[in-house]
Amino acid sequence: MRIRLAALASLPLLLSLVAVAQTTPLTPPPIKMGLWQSSVTVNMSAMPGMPAGAAGAGGTMTRVNQSCMTPDSWKSAFHSMQQRQQQSAANCTTANVQQDSHQITFDMDCSSQQGYSTNVHVQMFLDSEEAMHGNATVKMSGANFPQGMSMTSAITSKFVSSHCGDIKPGESKPTHP
Repeated sequence: MRIRLAALASLPLLLSLVAVAQTTPLTPPPIKMGLWQSSVTVNMSAMPGMPAGAAGAGGTMTRVNQSCMTPDSWKSAFHSMQQRQQQSAANCTTANVQQDSHQITFDMDCSSQQGYSTNVHVQMFLDSEEAMHGNATVKMSGANFPQGMSMTSAITSKFVSSHCGDIKPGESKPTHP
């Protein structure tokens, strides 16, 4: 579970979740396009009965990624998220989507055939065309963890360069574990 949730840690992927909310993708945010560096600190509550050090035992981890954002990669993220959603066999609905020049927010509820449900709330603030910060809250419940599990993420992101170097548009590269 930790690995799967850690995949949400890159900012472009997190922001692209917004695109799932509508039948057409949202417009690219009013930020500079190019190379961005994002730091995501995830704090996950422990699932009851998990031994220390095991996946799901809780704790905090930080991931730093660089990604190349272009208007086209923003739009293609919509199709990529649709494909991932179909492959995961999760039934997800998105609501309360709001985007303006200062913030992007949305809620997502998912249920799986494995009997668990997930509630997500994301809020990103566009501080300037070169900086963003935000947070995401994920709550899961199901037969495997009747006490529930929660995860909060603090996200900061800054523009690095208009040139992406060896990182292709829509891709993300870890710079720190």
